[in-house]
Amino acid sequence: MPYNDRHGTYCTHTYRPAAEVRHSAQQLFGASSAGTHRFEPEFASNAAVEGLDSFSHLWLLWRFENGTPGGTAKDIAADAKTQDRSGTNVKWSKTVRPPRLGGAERVGVFATRSPFRPNPIGLTCVKLDRVELTDDGPIIHVLGADLRDGTPIYDIKPYIPFADCHPDATGGWIEDAPWQELDVEFPQALQDMVPPTKLPGLVEVLRQDPRRAGSKHEPNRVYHLAFAGLDILFTVDETQLTVVAVNDAQD
Repeated sequence: MPYNDRHGTYCTHTYRPAAEVRHSAQQLFGASSAGTHRFEPEFASNAAVEGLDSFSHLWLLWRFENGTPGGTAKDIAADAKTQDRSGTNVKWSKTVRPPRLGGAERVGVFATRSPFRPNPIGLTCVKLDRVELTDDGPIIHVLGADLRDGTPIYDIKPYIPFADCHPDATGGWIEDAPWQELDVEFPQALQDMVPPTKLPGLVEVLRQDPRRAGSKHEPNRVYHLAFAGLDILFTVDETQLTVVAVNDAQD
């Protein structure tokens, strides 16, 4: 990535992912689900994370590299087969329609966290669960990872309360658009088809309304969610989400 330093010298630096996300949710949602970060071989040093376990939260700097942010199981499979990872920034727009506004109103892209940005850089604050030290390097276990499985992580930094927390901060237009969580009806027979360790995270994702921004009220429409190798089919009527089927994502 070329840039000019403060002395006006032309410099070139190649940014390399330091780690990769392993996550149950193949789509991007702000859910309180668990994920792990495994370091690339050249950065897989236990010494590099010494002291990290004393912090409660971390900042992740990462790259949007999928052509279809969110997306169905079919979209995700298509993304996985292409070598073109420039979808989000190639398709960037000056204004976007945030899901928080129902996908109906537009605001400036820099007033949102939309993935369709000039540079496909993401920023996420996660809760640190634990740091696992192995012979192959550290594995960082986190909660609240709203990143698609396989997302490259460029950097990990500790969240520092006195510097990063601003109690008097305002939330802009978001404060005028409170988020409506959904009530989830999940028949027991279908719950039994989901690995028990993945079920709480899946239910939390469903509560957050995983439909695409701007979805109309179509109570008979069946939506799809790719999660933990499964294709979750559901309908939404007002604030009621009902899971209607659970299939293998390969079907």
